Amino acid sequence: MKKSLQLTLVLAIAFLAQTVSAQKDWRWEQHGVGFSAPSNMRITTNNDSEFTAEGSDLLLSIYVEQDGEVSKETLADALLVAAKEMQYDEISDADELEIDDFEGYYVEGTKDGVGAFIITLLDKKSSTNLVVIVAFTSDGARDKAIDIADSFYAFD
Repeated sequence: MKKSLQLTLVLAIAFLAQTVSAQKDWRWEQHGVGFSAPSNMRITTNNDSEFTAEGSDLLLSIYVEQDGEVSKETLADALLVAAKEMQYDEISDADELEIDDFEGYYVEGTKDGVGAFIITLLDKKSSTNLVVIVAFTSDGARDKAIDIADSFYAFD
């Protein structure tokens, strides 16, 4: 009987942990962009130029730029401009990246104790360019932010 109760308790905790951190597939239909993010986030803006969702320890904002003249190199410049505008207290990481259908750059920094990733992405197959900002307030939320950043894909 005691083992049965322990097993039930372990399974309940595992289910609760999975439910709390459950990811779901999100889509920004207007631009054919998908990504994975915690299911407990709520959409606060969803229009032709911006998609924003918020959770208790995360904020995700995506801005689109439909411009066939943008190149991978100009994305790097756009990232530097965005990072300067945010006036980070500290920049801890920056690099080039490739995610599924996108290539681009990212920078990680903190401002007033809040961490954030700024990511610029260029769809390899279309003229869709994204600026993604994921702000987080804890180490656990930072891990979620990385998962979100790694999950972007294009769909048609």
